[in-house]
Amino acid sequence: MTGSRSIPRLVLFSGPPGTGKSTLSYALSRATGWAVIAKDGLDRTLESRSADPWSPLIAYHLMLGIADLNLRQGTSIILDAVFGRVDFRRQVSAMAAQHGARFHAVVCHCGDAMLWQQRVEERPEMISGWTPADWAEARRSAASFEPWADPHLLLDAADPLTFNLDLLLQQVTA
Repeated sequence: MTGSRSIPRLVLFSGPPGTGKSTLSYALSRATGWAVIAKDGLDRTLESRSADPWSPLIAYHLMLGIADLNLRQGTSIILDAVFGRVDFRRQVSAMAAQHGARFHAVVCHCGDAMLWQQRVEERPEMISGWTPADWAEARRSAASFEPWADPHLLLDAADPLTFNLDLLLQQVTA
């Protein structure tokens, strides 16, 4: 193998349930070949393998650990989770800096409340056996979501997927 390796990317998708994070993260993965680490998948595995109650925060810690291992190898990573807390967002940003990766924060929302509710209620199961958040959980998540102060790309699920994906690709591949 000759030539220099490209600088890895660490793309963090954040936003309440039903705002298009997973749809966009998987579309970005298909377009770039970068791996997706989805919190829902980790939650499903933890739920199915544990007889004891577990904290949903464990999946965030696992995501960060897996991302760290991959960034050490120069591999670009996409993180797909609510990331409603500033402390986890800062940890991800610091990890990117530590590994010399370009960090891209993408915040998803839905500017049309009726469309958002419809998206939550009708979304397909993306992780086998994992029940997506319902409308009450999506609203609870949005209400406890800590505001973003750091630079980020804001994408609205009310806009066409192709439009959002084009904006995203322009940002993360530049």
